[in-house]
Amino acid sequence: MTASLNEIYKAIGSLETAVKGLAAKMDESDARADASNRRADEHRATVHRRVDELVSEVGVLNSKVAHVEGELSGVTADLADTKEVTDEVRAWKQRGIGALAIVGFGASGLTFLIQHYFDQIAAWFRG
Repeated sequence: MTASLNEIYKAIGSLETAVKGLAAKMDESDARADASNRRADEHRATVHRRVDELVSEVGVLNSKVAHVEGELSGVTADLADTKEVTDEVRAWKQRGIGALAIVGFGASGLTFLIQHYFDQIAAWFRG
């Protein structure tokens, strides 16, 4: 019976060692899982912080865009007024060029007449 009892003690010792090994492995696994969970929590917190920063930046950008759009509408109105003035100035320029052309034609005709009838005009002035 002693040999059998020794074998039983030996088997219990092996089981106890196996159970202690399993318990150590489970403790290691729990520690790794806890560390992994902590890292995941930190990462999620970082992601949430970044998203919150982006949301605030988008809000600032939206207000800036609205401000720029408001200024742009004022500039567009000014450009419409400027276009009207520019069109008027172009019309004046075209009229001026037309008037210069008429004066040029008249001066050319007068020059022709003076050259053609110069002897008669000179005689008339000499009396």
